[in-house]
Amino acid sequence: MLAIACTMHVVAQDKATDLKKLIELMDSEKMIDGMIGNMAPMLKQQAAGKVQGSKADEFSDFLMAELKKLTNKLVNEEIVTIYDQHFTHEEIKDLIKFYESSTGKKMIEKTPEISMDLMNSMMKYMPEFQEALTKKMEELSK
Repeated sequence: MLAIACTMHVVAQDKATDLKKLIELMDSEKMIDGMIGNMAPMLKQQAAGKVQGSKADEFSDFLMAELKKLTNKLVNEEIVTIYDQHFTHEEIKDLIKFYESSTGKKMIEKTPEISMDLMNSMMKYMPEFQEALTKKMEELSK
């Protein structure tokens, strides 16, 4: 029984180690920093009406420190847990092999550009989408 427990603990540690390696290879911290960094100007702007002068600088410093803490929690805790729930250890190993390959490295490099292109494409369709929603709401409210 003890041998089985020890073996399971080692397997879990190996998967956790591989998960951390995968997250590092995927440059997850940079990705999350980018997402959170996009939120910072909006949060600063919201605070601008309430906090001014030197207190605005203090708030900005506080905001950046809190966003960094959030990034660390997401990268070091949440992503590991989420990937652990959705992928087996073998799949994690396969993903590591992929992200270590030249194609995987290119995927990581190109993902921000692809995401931006996708967002721009979405924005192109937003007026039509909003018009359809407004039309349907008007129709249902009659």
